[in-house]
Amino acid sequence: MIRPLTIDLEGKQVKAYRNLQKKGYWSILFKVDGKEKVVAHLPDVHLLNVTFEVREKGRQRVIRDKHKNVHAFAHGTFTSTVAEPATAISYDPYLACYFYRKQDQSPVYSASQVRLTGNQAFATISDLL
Repeated sequence: MIRPLTIDLEGKQVKAYRNLQKKGYWSILFKVDGKEKVVAHLPDVHLLNVTFEVREKGRQRVIRDKHKNVHAFAHGTFTSTVAEPATAISYDPYLACYFYRKQDQSPVYSASQVRLTGNQAFATISDLL
């Protein structure tokens, strides 16, 4: 079941990850009562001041078992402001232990703006580190 956004997350810190069961949707994690909970499944997510996290144990489990699991996240400030970052980014546990630019596979660890839409992710190119 698709979970629409029912709480106001504007300006709040969240984690987002590509939902493995709901193709084209992103799951949003938010701390509620001290615990991270999935609060929405959205087709389009905009984040500011983003850092990317890859949990190495989860990545190694994917490589070993050849079975997907959630272990890579974008941490950032949720915003309803629509941005159009131009640099396509991706993550593939079989290729690298970090997020990377699709164009040349150079690492991306943070960005000032990120748009997660469908099964794609884009970041602001001038602020990539």
